[in-house]
Amino acid sequence: MKFSKIARSLLAGTTALLFLAPAAQAAVVSVSFANSPVVVPNNIDGVYFNFVTGQRSTTEFVGFDFNPYNNGSGITFYGNASPSGILATGTPGTLAEARVLQFGDLISAAGQYNQYQTRGDNFDVTGQEYVGLRFLNESTGILNYGWALMSTTAGNGFPASVLAYGYENNGLSITAGQTAAVVPPPAAVPEPASIALVGLALGAMGLLRRRQS
Repeated sequence: MKFSKIARSLLAGTTALLFLAPAAQAAVVSVSFANSPVVVPNNIDGVYFNFVTGQRSTTEFVGFDFNPYNNGSGITFYGNASPSGILATGTPGTLAEARVLQFGDLISAAGQYNQYQTRGDNFDVTGQEYVGLRFLNESTGILNYGWALMSTTAGNGFPASVLAYGYENNGLSITAGQTAAVVPPPAAVPEPASIALVGLALGAMGLLRRRQS
């Protein structure tokens, strides 16, 4: 009886070593409006997005993360209060300029993020451009980095629309246009000592069966 308990204990312990689940991996969440772009109204309200819940509205609501609109002189981007904000250059404040990002450009903690109103003068062109941002994820309490793909028109940026957006939900950096989830690392290979322990447990179980037969 004592031998049986030892064998079973060894087997349970070594099995646990072999099948420990890997740590949760970071994930990129993305939404595409390619088939039906979200039009940005050419007015002071524009359109508001909550990236986490998917809520959007042409009327401001509590918890929005991104708001493109026309401030009177052209397309402008609005981010919530610090630590949220729009990836920008220049002096922080109402004169800061949103950066035009290309596919693959890094959006991370190293950037300068402007809270509230951020000018979009560099988006007053005809084409598709990425804007970077960061926002507080209300579900996790973590500061997330993300992007929005804009379609704009020369002049003042309008007509304008949002074609897609994405963000990294664990607080890590992301690249403009990134949509694929982070690939998890391969499963850890058991150390030699663990393998030897498994062999010992299996041998003990075999001896137990022979004794019981």
